[in-house]
Amino acid sequence: MICVTQRMSTLKKESTLPSQAFDLEVIKKELHGTTLQVYLLLAKAKDRNFGVREVQRTLDLSSVSLADYHLRKIENLNLITKNSHGKYRATELLPIGEMEEFFVLKGRYLPREIFFLSFTTSTLLFSVIFLILRLWGPMLALLFASAVSSTIYSWIRFSSLWKKKHEEIE
Repeated sequence: MICVTQRMSTLKKESTLPSQAFDLEVIKKELHGTTLQVYLLLAKAKDRNFGVREVQRTLDLSSVSLADYHLRKIENLNLITKNSHGKYRATELLPIGEMEEFFVLKGRYLPREIFFLSFTTSTLLFSVIFLILRLWGPMLALLFASAVSSTIYSWIRFSSLWKKKHEEIE
């Protein structure tokens, strides 16, 4: 009985996360290096299923058993699931690793820059409307100049993050 109790307590300690509770700090400690690369591969292509061999080839891992080890490690964190055909799919998207500059909205990664981008773009549109209505003044000129420069910067940053996200999936 003591042996069974000790084994049960050991299993509870080994369990990193309670079911469906995600502590980002714990996950960050567990996901690093190759395990993080495997998770990001699955997370970026959320709608796709990956087999063990496909993960091994895509990430150029040394063996299939190494890919399987990392997949099982991520599965134990409840971030991916395995279907009846032995293929894995991301079930939880988290802003971790190189995706920390992104946030998750309705199962998709979006750059955090989108908030600043929407603000600067709307400011630019309002200043253009004021210019068209001839509500011109020195403050509007300053608003227009700052809106143009910050909108251009935001669009460039947003597009570079977006391209980076999509380049790494392919």
